[in-house]
Amino acid sequence: MALARRGEETAAPAVEEDPAGGVLEPLEALEALGAGRLPPELLAEMAALRERARQRLAHSRGHIVVAVAGGTGSGKSSLVNALLGQAISRPGVRRPTTDHVQAAPVGDAAGAEPLLDWLQVYERHPVPAEGAAADLQGALLLDLPDVDSVVREHWDAAERLIERCDLLLWVVDPVKYAHALAHEGYFARLAHHAGVLLVALNHADRLGTGEQQTCLAHLRELLAGHGLGEARCFLTSAATGAGIAEVRGQIAAEVRERHAPLERIRADVAALVARSAAQLPPPEALTLDTDALAGVQRRAVNEAELRRGASSAYRHGAAWATGSPLQRLLGPVWARLRRRQAEGQGQAPEPPRPAVSEPQVRQGLLGGVASAAERLPEPAAERLRQLAASAAAPLAEDLRQRLAALAIEPPPRWWWDGVGTLRAAAEMAAGLGLAWLAGRGVADWLTLPPVPAPALIGEITWPLALLVGGGLGSATLGLGARPLIALGAQRHGRALQRAVYREAGATDGEPLAELQQELSRCRALSEQARRSAAALGAPDHSSSG
Repeated sequence: MALARRGEETAAPAVEEDPAGGVLEPLEALEALGAGRLPPELLAEMAALRERARQRLAHSRGHIVVAVAGGTGSGKSSLVNALLGQAISRPGVRRPTTDHVQAAPVGDAAGAEPLLDWLQVYERHPVPAEGAAADLQGALLLDLPDVDSVVREHWDAAERLIERCDLLLWVVDPVKYAHALAHEGYFARLAHHAGVLLVALNHADRLGTGEQQTCLAHLRELLAGHGLGEARCFLTSAATGAGIAEVRGQIAAEVRERHAPLERIRADVAALVARSAAQLPPPEALTLDTDALAGVQRRAVNEAELRRGASSAYRHGAAWATGSPLQRLLGPVWARLRRRQAEGQGQAPEPPRPAVSEPQVRQGLLGGVASAAERLPEPAAERLRQLAASAAAPLAEDLRQRLAALAIEPPPRWWWDGVGTLRAAAEMAAGLGLAWLAGRGVADWLTLPPVPAPALIGEITWPLALLVGGGLGSATLGLGARPLIALGAQRHGRALQRAVYREAGATDGEPLAELQQELSRCRALSEQARRSAAALGAPDHSSSG
């Protein structure tokens, strides 16, 4: 069935648009999420699998490609001849005997030619669908070179066709099967392909009846150890015909059902999905370590200087508000004098400004993503580190602006006004008493009629009581306010410290949006890989928490 071209009517049947029947969807979803995050070689394998699958299904859905593989002396060629009921492969004593791939299309040989061209198999032996091969109409048997051949070209041809076949019939020798499974390496890569794998323990006639079952059980045990416990195993002998009918029946069933191409593609997808999941940590591990970031941000700001500045601002404001009215009247003059004196000494006081160490913020961001980056594939990890480093400058500036909005200078307190009012009243009384006494003195000096000065207590007159009492009262209020001012300064400093701690501990906002989005995409990638692996029945080899 040909692949549907882009731009066909949307009303066309789904099978025309997607010959793979949705089998490639998990792979396409992983590719979309994994672009720039999964290793390039893994993404390249995904793209190659998609292209290979579409090409395979475009060439022929009516043929099932059965690759017959095995090591030297396993009897592949004899087994192929026995399955077809005629000699199309030449078995021999000299090894290796299969120098080239030989194809045996059963039935419609002309219809199989485009598929064989795609497989790059040019030595063809058409077999009529009759006799022993009557049930194999549509089968395309490939007799592969020995996988343990000393000739490199034989390895390459065998690997290429094992990768492209729909059904794999692996032939092993009763003497060397354990060694083959342990050392050939193919079975480790076929862990997800048990559904499209047949294993023939050939030359069964060389074993006794008890030995046959023992070897078969051991073979199944070894396959299970490679994740191939569901692979179908057979005892066969091309010499006696034992097991040939069973193997032929399995191939005939696959040919009739026509499921093998899609099952092979599904197995290939499952293998790549499982490899992707194995390289990704659990989604819950892909988060920003906000505690570590908050700690570094708090160390990156000049919190102690701001706290001291806030306490100083409180003391200055409170002292000014509760100070002597005379001091407030003369304050601007005194302030200018003090400022000039300080400038002369090179110590002009300035209000503290928020400062944020950008290198420390960068270090905090890199530390915050370190745990996730260590467990991600290198492309995703590097992408995460770059985003963390680039977020340092805007995050430091945002923190600086938020700190600048904090009130270092406190708002006036009600008791400041109360103390200031009482001191003003006391100093007004002292001023009245002073003016009264001064008036009496002037009147006496000018020999004017005396200004009356009623006695308050004994010899103490009202003018003297007002002068002394007002002065002492103002001074007492001023001295009494000092401990309250010191306590208030400490409290205001601590309040500002808490506000700085809160603002410096914030780990959200616009500067971190892109970094958080990338972590979210990595979590989505991990979730997709695990979900697809579970749906495809792939074993969970992913990294644990």
